[in-house]
Amino acid sequence: MFDNIEEAIQYVESKRNKRSINDFRKTLNECHIHMKQKNMIHIAGTNGKGSTVNYLRSILNAHGYKVGTFTSPYLICHNDRIRIDDEPISDEDFLKYINRYYSVIEDDGLSMFEIDVMIMLAHFQSLDLDYRIIETGIGGLHDKTNVIDPIVSAITNIGMDHQEQLGDSIYDIINEKMGIIKPNQMFVTSETKGTILARLQEQCDVQGAIMHVVPEYQVSRYPFHFRYRDMAFTLENQGIYQVTNARLALTIASKLIHLDSEMTTSAIENASWKGRYETLVYKNKHIDIDGAHNVPGIKALIQTLKVKKEHNVAIIFSSLREKDMDEMLQLLLNEGYIVYLTTFNDERAIDLSKYHSHGNLIIVDHFSEALKTAYIKKYHIVITGSLHFISKVRKYLTEN
Repeated sequence: MFDNIEEAIQYVESKRNKRSINDFRKTLNECHIHMKQKNMIHIAGTNGKGSTVNYLRSILNAHGYKVGTFTSPYLICHNDRIRIDDEPISDEDFLKYINRYYSVIEDDGLSMFEIDVMIMLAHFQSLDLDYRIIETGIGGLHDKTNVIDPIVSAITNIGMDHQEQLGDSIYDIINEKMGIIKPNQMFVTSETKGTILARLQEQCDVQGAIMHVVPEYQVSRYPFHFRYRDMAFTLENQGIYQVTNARLALTIASKLIHLDSEMTTSAIENASWKGRYETLVYKNKHIDIDGAHNVPGIKALIQTLKVKKEHNVAIIFSSLREKDMDEMLQLLLNEGYIVYLTTFNDERAIDLSKYHSHGNLIIVDHFSEALKTAYIKKYHIVITGSLHFISKVRKYLTEN
């Protein structure tokens, strides 16, 4: 049992157990935590899940609905994963649930993610919410959020990521992601690749689900102007990929509520999602940070930099070991960017000893050193890579 939130969160984050989704479902049932709650929406995909959740939440809030959201990982504090109308769960509530379920956590051997999902469901169950939007952790079929019974499921896109958990081929990953599609429900996707769409349609046919595909929308100039139905939007200080995420959120919202044009436009244009092409000020200089943690994410970041016509770019980059490091690095170097490769305090972070400085690639022991060097040389600084890395750098930037 815990008296303060710091000890409780340290305890939660130490839990690395692995259990089956059926074991987790049994735990929830024994705790009388409902997996079917009012208006649940399930969001999966390789990239853009959190942004889609945030846009959808913003739209629903603008129309007067009370909304709970669950996203991961966090960027600022652990509580960020569970939010009500964009406000994180309080330390008091988080501590209350940890102490309430402490014996269950110990006896059943729950993992950190299971604990978070359990607290989220228990918290949402206690509140009179209009909608509950829940992002998967990794994959779909075996993800612990897949215990829920949603009215809508959505997949942003499907690409190669987390192969060590999901499988080595794109077909393995498709099969895992589409596991969130439930019988006789609505399914929405902004995926554009024909082979993937065909497989998703097959699964919908098997499940009796109705599939809605968000048409691809091309933008080539900054600020990013786009339309949805009779509404026009302009996105500034965001990545180009957010156009697709916003249109997916708009499509889901349009199936749930009547969209007021003025409210919806304001909701989309004023929504922001920390760590996703976010601009911060460091010593009077604008610095962009973007959680491009896989190959598709790096490609989207490069596309944004090109459309925004950014020059003299220096990338400060770090990642987790299991990621496609070499391919991500090569994509950045091929664009002629100066790349500072660094590491951070995480047991899963890359081992710098495997890399050596050459050409535009510079190996730096700590991101703060890279930041100081790039700052002095007056580069346009972009910090990217693992969301865990982004979280630590963002904290450093906001405190210095």
